[in-house]
Amino acid sequence: MTFLDRHPDVSLDLGVSDRFVDIIREGFDIAIRMGSLADSDLVSRKIGDIRFVLAASPGYISRNGVPTDLEDLGRHVFVRYVASGRSWPYILANGTQLPTSGRFVTDDSGSIREAVICGAGIAYLLHVTVAKDLAEGRLVELLPDLRFPTMPVFAVHAFGRQLPVRAKLFIDSLAERIAELSS
Repeated sequence: MTFLDRHPDVSLDLGVSDRFVDIIREGFDIAIRMGSLADSDLVSRKIGDIRFVLAASPGYISRNGVPTDLEDLGRHVFVRYVASGRSWPYILANGTQLPTSGRFVTDDSGSIREAVICGAGIAYLLHVTVAKDLAEGRLVELLPDLRFPTMPVFAVHAFGRQLPVRAKLFIDSLAERIAELSS
């Protein structure tokens, strides 16, 4: 059952962007932020930790093979995420940075997912965003024994202690869903 099914009196106006939004100036009730938080006057609640996976499409794998180790992985093509003009590094939990090269670079994580599904290369993706694709065979997890750092996820708002019930319900629902997808 979805959030809206459980709460028929609540309306949801969802804006999705990889950019950092000013929730007060832009009129948002809540923002979901990933990674470390900058100091601010906003109230935050950690709603989970999500893991990364390396994934590719079955089509990419049939054309290029399955990488068997880190050295082999360095010979593959990657779809890369860029933020603030810099490519996001692929880093293992132990701090080792993976060598990546590729011709598709974007600042939109949804476009990365779509490009990988279409066979453009391998990507470092948040497991929660591709769990269904992995389960349904549109993507294949590569080198599953590699350990990647987890990414903390926070709900931030400017309501102080007076968080509206609708916002609390939504944050609780997100935390529940992240826990389900992370297990």
